[in-house]
Amino acid sequence: MADTQDHQRSAYIWNTAGSMLNAFQSVIMLMVLTRVCDMATAGVFTLAYANANLFLNMGSYGMRNFQASDVRPTYGFRAYGRSRLITCVAMVACSFAYLAWSAASVGYPAGKVAAVALMTLFKGVDSVEDVFDGNFQQRGRLDIAGRLMTARVGSSILVFAGAVVATRDLVLATGVAFAWTLAFLLAGLAAIRRRHGLPARCGDAPEQSPWRLLRECLPLFLAAFLLFYVGNAPKYAIDALMDDTAQAQYGFIAMPVFVVGLLAQFVYMPMVEPLSQLWNSGDRKAFVAGFGKQVLIVAGITAVCVAGAWLLGVPVLGWLYNTDLSPYRAELCILVLGGGFLALAQLFTTGITIMRQQSRLVWGYVAVAAAAALVSRPLVGALGIAGASAAYIACMAVLAAWFAALFLRCSRRACAPPRLTEVQQS
Repeated sequence: MADTQDHQRSAYIWNTAGSMLNAFQSVIMLMVLTRVCDMATAGVFTLAYANANLFLNMGSYGMRNFQASDVRPTYGFRAYGRSRLITCVAMVACSFAYLAWSAASVGYPAGKVAAVALMTLFKGVDSVEDVFDGNFQQRGRLDIAGRLMTARVGSSILVFAGAVVATRDLVLATGVAFAWTLAFLLAGLAAIRRRHGLPARCGDAPEQSPWRLLRECLPLFLAAFLLFYVGNAPKYAIDALMDDTAQAQYGFIAMPVFVVGLLAQFVYMPMVEPLSQLWNSGDRKAFVAGFGKQVLIVAGITAVCVAGAWLLGVPVLGWLYNTDLSPYRAELCILVLGGGFLALAQLFTTGITIMRQQSRLVWGYVAVAAAAALVSRPLVGALGIAGASAAYIACMAVLAAWFAALFLRCSRRACAPPRLTEVQQS
């Protein structure tokens, strides 16, 4: 019992540290670029990082919460590992194909193409680690996953920063960082295997085909991919209609959006396994009550972050990126509030996944993604960065409301007493 409590305490600490570094990775990297290189280079980095994270959702396939909540379990690690190999190959192939199409249609120079391609490989390592971290969390060792992520991401940031200072070249620095983070992950996994015997195969789980697992998690992948597209649709509109300097400015004020999601993940990510245990044990009311607490905490975090953005956001971001952002105070607060809606949407998605109702997620994401594709370019064309901010918060608010309603509907059905006819039939 004491060991379990120690692991849980350690999991909070290391998951917080790793998640913080992962969320602020682009912030720190961009901060270095703005001081060593020019604004155009910073704009290329912003687009490359957004593009890489979009396709990272294909590599991760939205499977982490499903894997972590597979506590009985249904699938063994072999199925998860093989499915991740398939999705990572698809991630690289599709991202490179999209990059080739974008380069031909928009006219990217060779350096920009190389930077985007290497950033995709750099973030692809996150997808490889994620399937191992999911197994560690599934086995109650989220602390090990947090340690690995903290060490790998932290060292990768330092290597990238050093390479930028040494070469003053985004492409070379990204290539060096990719080589480092991949080598670090392989060495770290080998050490964990020797010391802890992880990843552990689930001996009581049937070894299902990875294709069956992929089919079951397809709604989660579509949800994660479309969600990230919705969040980055304004960036793609800016890329098409404005210049790299405007892309960098929007990227600067959009960075705090991740702070809300980061703080929210500190709260609810370690709760996935305990909430899953409540749901699988049949204690539906305790599950809903526990989930409701997470919603209130995320709402409180959002309110604090919006207030902080209004009071301190412009001077702090201006100092970080060595740029005057005073004209964008309102846009900054709008984006941070939109980040709160995004955090709520992700939280409700997690709850719906625990209830194994993930197939109901897809249409909400499809509808909002279609709306984002329709409104982003007109708003950016008419209002510039203000239009991009308006498009972002509108889409995130609709998404959060949609999934809140879906979660309530699914949970009420589960908590409702059986009808008389159902009792008679049983």
